[in-house]
Amino acid sequence: MTKQISEKEFLKNYNIHDFDIPLTSVDMAIFTIKDESLHVLLVKRAQYPSLGQWALPGGFIDVNKDKTLDDTARRKLVEKTGVDTPYLEQVASFGGAKRDPRGWSVTVAYFALISSEEVTLEANESSEEVTWVPVNKVNKAFELAFDHQEILDR
Repeated sequence: MTKQISEKEFLKNYNIHDFDIPLTSVDMAIFTIKDESLHVLLVKRAQYPSLGQWALPGGFIDVNKDKTLDDTARRKLVEKTGVDTPYLEQVASFGGAKRDPRGWSVTVAYFALISSEEVTLEANESSEEVTWVPVNKVNKAFELAFDHQEILDR
């Protein structure tokens, strides 16, 4: 008979790297109404991969800063765009080996509908440009990086 160890002892010796860990991120589809049409907030990437391509704002979880996925979403939205919204709602999760060229990845998608009237958009070192784009022009004039068109369609 094998000696049982306590859960505390099990967790003390557990190695999180015994299993592959996918890249984990959040992406946000932030909408507003401008000129009587639905717009989405896009960032032009200033870093590889997909340098110069348009994308939904988002980024990786920082386990030292973020206690929850919602914390990550709010932090990345402010960092990438300057937008701070009190409301974000999870929409869906997307994952696979081909969604990001850096490796197997999972993203949790969020959305919000906000007023853009009192919002000042601000890019950072990873966002060359930030702008509102009419949703009906995204697929035609703005080819999105990664699987962000699929996320936006959802």
